[in-house]
Amino acid sequence: MELSIRHTKKLKWTFRMASCSLGLLIFLLFVNEFRNYIGFAKGYAPHNFAFNIGFFLPSTFLSMALGIATIGRTIKHWNSWSNLKKKWIFIGLSLPGIIFWVYIFIK
Repeated sequence: MELSIRHTKKLKWTFRMASCSLGLLIFLLFVNEFRNYIGFAKGYAPHNFAFNIGFFLPSTFLSMALGIATIGRTIKHWNSWSNLKKKWIFIGLSLPGIIFWVYIFIK
């Protein structure tokens, strides 16, 4: 069954959202690990607070929001998109951002 152009565009957009969710989370965790090289001293409370509130938390929240949007969109179009492998790839790419926030809340 051939997908319409509209569904193909939705698939591409959903893949971009899922990739951005995972890519942003990996980038943020990398920056967090090496933040002392960009001027935020590890262990110094005002620097940690400013870094977390101003950069890290909003960006990880964006990653989680993209992940939730991707999963919601995938579930919404579950029956109209025929490729099961792509659907699970979308969910797999977007889960790390959500799992990170779940881990933060539990911890």
